[in-house]
Amino acid sequence: MRVMIDGLQAGNLSGTGRYITELARWLPQLDEDLELIVAWPSHVLHPAIGPEMRVSIVSVNAQNSLARLYHQHGLNSVLRSSKADIVHYPANYAPRLAAPGRAKVVLTVHDLSFMREPGWYRWNRAAYYRYAARNSVQLAHRIIADSYATAIDLDTILKTPQDNIDIVPLGVGEPFGPTSAEQQATVRQLYGLPEQFFLYVGTIEPRKNLVRLIEAWSKIAANLPYDLVIAGREGWKCRPVRDAAKISPHAGRINFPGFIKAEDLPALLGAARTFVWPSLWEGFGLPPLEAMACGTPVVSSNRSSIPEALGDAALLVDPRNVEHLAAAMRDAAANEPLREGLIQAGLARAATFTWRRTAQLTVAAYRRAMDR
Repeated sequence: MRVMIDGLQAGNLSGTGRYITELARWLPQLDEDLELIVAWPSHVLHPAIGPEMRVSIVSVNAQNSLARLYHQHGLNSVLRSSKADIVHYPANYAPRLAAPGRAKVVLTVHDLSFMREPGWYRWNRAAYYRYAARNSVQLAHRIIADSYATAIDLDTILKTPQDNIDIVPLGVGEPFGPTSAEQQATVRQLYGLPEQFFLYVGTIEPRKNLVRLIEAWSKIAANLPYDLVIAGREGWKCRPVRDAAKISPHAGRINFPGFIKAEDLPALLGAARTFVWPSLWEGFGLPPLEAMACGTPVVSSNRSSIPEALGDAALLVDPRNVEHLAAAMRDAAANEPLREGLIQAGLARAATFTWRRTAQLTVAAYRRAMDR
C-alpha cells in the first residue's frame, strides 16, 4: 500500500505540526507493506529516516507567496508521480483543486470549534475554515477524528456517517517524562521564571479561557506561594488576557515567557506545581497529557474531548466557573495526598497514549479506505 501524506503544515507550532511529524516518524516503522511519500516543507527539519524504512520525503518550498497556490495545485504533481493508493490530509482540510486520481482520500479532522464558536476566530478565517471543512469532508473516503467529541460534531454539524469515521487518539512523545531538579532549574533560569508556579502552555487565544484562569488564580494567590506562568505564542484577541493580568491584584506575579522551545518543554512541565488548562473546547487535549507524563498534577476542563483524554487522572471543572477553577487549583497545589494521587494516576494515564498506537490505528484507517 502506497500512501502520500500532505505534510506541508509540519512546521505549524500547534499540535497539528506535532501530529504530522510523529506520523512521518512512526508510520514507516510499523508495516512492511506500507510505502510512504511525504510532501514536506523545505524549511522544517524532517524526522530521521533509517535505510530500512520505505519512506520518501519530497521537499517543498512552503514559505514563499506561492505556497497556498502550490497547496491547491502543486500537490497534483506529487500525487501523480507517487502513484499513491491513499492520500492523507492530516490538518482538517483537503485542497479542493487537488485531484487525487485513483488515490483514496483520508482526512484527519481535529475539531470543529470554528463552527461551534466562530467568535473564537477572525471572521474571515472562520468563514474559510467552515467552507473548507464542508468541502473536505465531502471529498474524503475515510475520516480520522482525534476524539469521540469530534466524531459527534462531524455527525451533528456536517452530517458525516459515524461508520465512515475512525477514532484515533494522539500520543505522548518519548521526550515527555520526569526530569531532574537540575534540568528544571536550568529551564526556569532560561525563561526567567520563579521557583514555584502554576503553568499554562498553549496558544494565547479566546478559546483557551485565559482571562478566567487569571481571575481564578488571583482569588487564591494571596494565600499560596505559587505564581502564574502563561507560556505560548500569541494568537489573536490577546488584549483581554494582557488586560486581565494588569488589573490583577497580584499582577507582578504573572509571567508571560512566550513560546517554549520543544526541547525545554518537558523540564518546564516538570517544574510546575500544577498544570492548568481550562480550555473551552479541544479536539483532543495533548498538553495536559504531556504534563501528566512529566509527573505534574493537572487541573483542566470538563468540556469537549478533554475528559476522554484525561479520564479520572485530573481535576476536571466547569471552565466557565471561576470559583470552581480556583478551588481545584488550590487543592491540586496544596493538598499533598491529593497531589500524590493525581501524579501517580497521571503517569499511568499518559503511558496509555503513544504515537505508535496512533500510527497503528491510522494504518487501519488506511486499509478501511482501500475497501471503499
